[in-house]
Amino acid sequence: MIGGAAGGRSLPVSRRAAGIPSMELADLMRLANEAGAIDIALGIPQLGPPVSAVTAATAALSSGLHQYAPPAGLPGLRRMIANQFSSSGRGWDVDPGTEVTITCGATEAIMIALLSTTDPGDEVILLEPYFEVYPGMVELAGAIPVPVPLTQPDWRLDMAAVASRITSRTRAILLNTPNNPTGSVLNRGEIRDLTNMCVEHGLACISDEVYERFVFDADHVSPASVPECRERTIVAGSLSKSLRMTGWRLGYCVAEPGLTTVLRRVHERTTVGTSHPLQSGAAAVLPEDFCTAEMLRERRDAVSARLSGMGFDVQTPEGGWFVLAGVGPHSASSSQLARRLVTEAGVLVAPGTAFFSDRAEGERWIRVTFARDPDATDKALELLADFVAGQDR
Repeated sequence: MIGGAAGGRSLPVSRRAAGIPSMELADLMRLANEAGAIDIALGIPQLGPPVSAVTAATAALSSGLHQYAPPAGLPGLRRMIANQFSSSGRGWDVDPGTEVTITCGATEAIMIALLSTTDPGDEVILLEPYFEVYPGMVELAGAIPVPVPLTQPDWRLDMAAVASRITSRTRAILLNTPNNPTGSVLNRGEIRDLTNMCVEHGLACISDEVYERFVFDADHVSPASVPECRERTIVAGSLSKSLRMTGWRLGYCVAEPGLTTVLRRVHERTTVGTSHPLQSGAAAVLPEDFCTAEMLRERRDAVSARLSGMGFDVQTPEGGWFVLAGVGPHSASSSQLARRLVTEAGVLVAPGTAFFSDRAEGERWIRVTFARDPDATDKALELLADFVAGQDR
């Protein structure tokens, strides 16, 4: 119970919910909307979903597919995901009937993975910097987030640091490769070390692979490719980025049958299932409809070079949709810089404070996407350059 209701009564709010802060970008987005600022903070694709998906979803609506789909997901969509997964080089011939579950985006996939593998008071290791929602999701599950920093400047895994944070209460490792916000990609040796640790300590390995199709300068390596760890691995994926349908909220879990049985029980008690007509639309896409890294390589290079030329500290991302740029001489506070950019330059960037447990470390960074409309992004970068140049004069 927390205070704040009329008459001095306490609100019926749980401690775990009350302790979760608002999303860092929420207030900045409101200011950006009021100011008409150009958004280069959020990862929203330039184009809409494939025509094949929209046509099939429209046909599904017109034909009357308005009621519940099977909770595990439409068989056709599960087959499509299983086929894509099985042909991805992971060495796993996935069974769509017993190893794929369709979820409301990768966010739900991660949430049910956490609920399925941890109990209140357990600990979950997070590789830091991390996607903003991870700590709150772990806390909602009743578990305790334990951040382990990646090593700078190239954001590599420090296995000694990971080992030092494992305790008798550790139950899972939540990783994200390619990483949001850094764009770093865990290599084969790092994945092998992590999976060996999961096997040795009996940990679940929850792998967020939303950006797996967007790897530029490395190979995407999944924990699911390590047979010894497969029985304790849950891969969370999404169609939001690869099919340019962030608003359709279609994600999935891939796990061996034993884990999938439990995941589906939790899924049935959270969202029950996902949109029937939208699943029909996604199931109709063709292999050539999926986005590839090559579609964004030029933009990644251009945005990285432009930010570097302004004096930001940039490691060109190996994958993903974002550049994490050190603010360096431009500001002692990324949150203050982000607010000034909205109000004075008309540009929205993400302050780094959202991605670090140590707010002081987060104040050193901003995140910029290179997946938005190129013309709008270039205009935003011009405004950003003018702002930085004006500060330096």
